[in-house]
Amino acid sequence: MTQRFVARLWRDIRGVSAIEFALVAPVVFILVLGTLEMALDMIVDASVQIAAQQASRIGLTTANPASGTRADQAQTVVNNVLGRWRSIGGTVTITTLNYGSYNNVGSTNYQANMGNFGDVVSYNIAVTIPGFSGIPQLFGVKSMTFQRNYIVQNEK
Repeated sequence: MTQRFVARLWRDIRGVSAIEFALVAPVVFILVLGTLEMALDMIVDASVQIAAQQASRIGLTTANPASGTRADQAQTVVNNVLGRWRSIGGTVTITTLNYGSYNNVGSTNYQANMGNFGDVVSYNIAVTIPGFSGIPQLFGVKSMTFQRNYIVQNEK
């Protein structure tokens, strides 16, 4: 009797699709979330690129704006572009280093300002955010940093 029961159970195909779904669904779910995570990370990376380009353009001109300073104006532009990432727990860092000339780039010979006409200035913009989906945390990544550095020579 038990041999017939086991043989009949072995041939029974009812519920196979439910078992297959239970085995495959977690993998597919993680792949979909991972794809969304990558897409959102690429959006963050592109916005950091845009913010760094706009900040370096403001500093590049060396012309003082009608109100405030160039540094204030650059800060406002960066905040407009990257402010949404602060709302999800991200931090935005802006560093401006005036090296004076290209020969000093990378050395400790700099001032923390936007420089004057002819100065070589490095604009460093970074955004550190936690993951969107929780997938990075599964792999031990607590936060991600997206960074852009622009080195320009100021003009009039």
